[in-house]
Amino acid sequence: MLIAIMKTPKIMVLSFGLSLLACFFSGCGITAKFVYPADAKNMVRFSDGSKSNAKVAVVPFEDLRPESNSNKVLLYLIPFFPFGTLNYERPDAAKGYISVGEYDCSPTEDLAKAAAVSFRKSNLFRDAFFTFGGEVDRAEFILRGEIQKMQYYGRMWSYGLSVYGPLLWYFGLPAGNSHNIMEFSLSLRNQEGAEVWRWDSLKRKHYLTQGLYYNLGDDCIGFSRLYQQAMNDALQDLNREMQKNPLRFSGEKKLQSASAYRSGSQGNR
Repeated sequence: MLIAIMKTPKIMVLSFGLSLLACFFSGCGITAKFVYPADAKNMVRFSDGSKSNAKVAVVPFEDLRPESNSNKVLLYLIPFFPFGTLNYERPDAAKGYISVGEYDCSPTEDLAKAAAVSFRKSNLFRDAFFTFGGEVDRAEFILRGEIQKMQYYGRMWSYGLSVYGPLLWYFGLPAGNSHNIMEFSLSLRNQEGAEVWRWDSLKRKHYLTQGLYYNLGDDCIGFSRLYQQAMNDALQDLNREMQKNPLRFSGEKKLQSASAYRSGSQGNR
């Protein structure tokens, strides 16, 4: 196969290889999007009736991720070098993946909204809703989050053949692989600012091999899958804590004003 390729006029092979590379790397205009839940049927739900009559307000998460994004995919073109790399600490601020052009996600807002969906589905509380902060006084508890890591790492394979590498993709060999990595924490506080529950996720990873005929456009699909798995685990932990001390989560105390909550939460951080 490789001999036949090498016998093809070099200018045609070079042109074909570069055009295939450009199309694949740009994702041909594809924009991936954070979609939650990843699998609605596998979301945690504990009972038909809520365990607490309280409401939970979920506010935008705090972004603690590093700011660096590194694109070294052109290493792919060096003869005898097997691959080029992409390392995005903030994939939502990057362009150019293995098979998509962009990733549409606002982590501080989207992850908070997704947490509200999981809390509401779990039926642990009477209701859970997302707010930018103006409606926190409607709830007995406020959920905050910190994003430590939401990283994308990818490799584009040329098998050491430089611009000839994409021709092997045509025959089914992998064009690259994508890693999605997540790590975050959750903190549930009452209106007085006291933390009643905290959960710190382990670092979670999702790995995907991609080619011209498989997993195209799925570079960042692992983020929603990882987040749903993590939220399921978090809610399982919260359920155990609620069983141990139901009064702590009853929310029967008189609601404090939003301003009182904010000043109290700042003093307890």
